[in-house]
Amino acid sequence: MATKEAEMFYKQAMSFLEQGKVEKSIEFFNSAIEIDKDYVSAWNDKGVALMELGKYPEALKCFEEVIRLEPGDNMAWYNRGYVLLILEEYQESVNTLDLFLGRYSKKKDDFYKYALFLRAQGLYHLKQYDEASKLIKEALKIDKKFKEARDLLELVGKEKAQ
Repeated sequence: MATKEAEMFYKQAMSFLEQGKVEKSIEFFNSAIEIDKDYVSAWNDKGVALMELGKYPEALKCFEEVIRLEPGDNMAWYNRGYVLLILEEYQESVNTLDLFLGRYSKKKDDFYKYALFLRAQGLYHLKQYDEASKLIKEALKIDKKFKEARDLLELVGKEKAQ
């Protein structure tokens, strides 16, 4: 449990983040973390803020810290997989998202659907088109109107046809 002082900085950081003052929020997340190095929520939300700024390697370090502190934190695994995909670390992203999908219990929600899609993207880049196609179709069963998934399925189809 975070100390009262760390929690105060964290709440202020979240307030700045909600107002779109991302740089300022990171300062306050850092203050919370300086007080309590094991403050999982501060590490996670600092990672989210860094992602908003496009600072992906730094965001990845935050999510990996969350996983180190709390290996059962599914959202940290999801975020790690997403950032790795952005960083074009496709195999590691696919492995991380596979772990997330295997552990995540809400099989019909948006995080599950997007994790299927993100993992399919990684597989597409790894030229594993059949596996990518299966995942995309699974995501489309959850949401028939999932445009990004439909677009990716079309790309996969073109690659498979060549």
